Amino acid sequence: MTVRPNLDAAASASTITPRARVRRIKSLRMRLLLALSLTIVFFWVILLVGWQIIATRDKTVWDESLQQIALLTLASLPADVEGVFAHPGQLAQAPRVMPNAEAEKDISFQIWLNGQAIVRSPDAPTTPLKPDFVDGFANENIGGDVWRTYSIGDASRKVFVQIGKSPKQRASQMFYGLRKAGFVSLLLLILPGIAIWWVTRWSFAPIDTLRELIGRRKPLDLTPLPDAELPTEVQPLVESFNAQLKQLDAAVQNERRFIADAAHELRTPLAVLAAHAQVALRAGSVEEKNEALLRLSAGVERSARLSEQLLDLARVDAAKSALEHTQIDLSEIVVLIVRDFEPGARQRRQSIVLETDAAIVNGDVDELGILLRNVLDNALRYSGDGGHVAVTCKHAMRNGAIGVNLSVADDGPGVPSGEYARIFDRFYRVMGNGARGSGIGLSLVARIAASHGATIEIGPGLRGRGFGIRIWFP
Repeated sequence: MTVRPNLDAAASASTITPRARVRRIKSLRMRLLLALSLTIVFFWVILLVGWQIIATRDKTVWDESLQQIALLTLASLPADVEGVFAHPGQLAQAPRVMPNAEAEKDISFQIWLNGQAIVRSPDAPTTPLKPDFVDGFANENIGGDVWRTYSIGDASRKVFVQIGKSPKQRASQMFYGLRKAGFVSLLLLILPGIAIWWVTRWSFAPIDTLRELIGRRKPLDLTPLPDAELPTEVQPLVESFNAQLKQLDAAVQNERRFIADAAHELRTPLAVLAAHAQVALRAGSVEEKNEALLRLSAGVERSARLSEQLLDLARVDAAKSALEHTQIDLSEIVVLIVRDFEPGARQRRQSIVLETDAAIVNGDVDELGILLRNVLDNALRYSGDGGHVAVTCKHAMRNGAIGVNLSVADDGPGVPSGEYARIFDRFYRVMGNGARGSGIGLSLVARIAASHGATIEIGPGLRGRGFGIRIWFP
């Protein structure tokens, strides 16, 4: 069996651009260090290439060097140079070869007196660098190489100084300059690199400290993070994170209170159910057993209602954002909910009067259904046997804006005005009205209304008595 290589994977790996590789580096510190270092290297290479181009193509620099050396050499000769070298046999001998000084390795020079070479450098040819001995520059072919030469004579035109550079000497001097420039540039690259590394390390030290602080925190420690020492660019991020921590802490505290309250509320009805069951088991007659079973059934109903409301409360807490609300006809939901409650109301000889028009609101169907169920259940529960409940859902004006007004009123015992502010608290129940409830229903109503931007008004119910609640949806 032959294994075929994955050419597509290899091709995709080979086409990864440097920019993509940089994106793979998730460390902001490494990104800054790499970006600044690459920038310095880029301009460093441009500088060296530019210097090389200038040194290679700009002949003025070489010519000025040759001319200056020739003038200095001519000026340094003794005034009686002819007398110095005029001894018998002096000029007939080979010209004097000067020691190869370090500064003279990259140039060749000759001194001529009356057409004869009297002094030359070790690398200088024996023939004249500029055979015509005319003052100025020239390109001379010497030994198959093109030399750049310069010649100048004294006033008597007997003494001539000729300076030249071979291609080898020009290349040697250029590379020597490149080595010096490269060494200096390398220092200029290393020193800023060290400075950049230190600055980035110093700048990110508060972030590293914050990371260590977060790592040492306990799982449910939601206190705000310190941001005083952080860089200005990072502070908005930490401030936003602290705001989220604050909201999360409030949510966690609410859930803790809810769990504690729910545990307390469920403990009592469960204990009552167990007591009723024991009474039924120990009943001495059918009548006692039936009475205990009726009480047990009522307790089960109350516990089921409490569990349903607790689940509704948890559902509302986990509800989605109001941005996902859709337009719905509230009157249709009202009709469905009222029909669900009518059989139970007839058993208790209660009447429900319904008055609706098409009422379009922006909201969540499930949440509005929970709201309506709790408002209507509260009215029927507290109005008692033979009570009356009126439900209205119509368009209404408020402060110059049109909206939908949902009103539920009963003729029960009502709520004292001094307790209006507390009836929307979780697990709060009005005492002394003889009705059983969990104190969760109106709390759910308030939370759902707030999530829909609705406002709630409470007051007397039907015929100046009872309790009425009006919810206005914008």
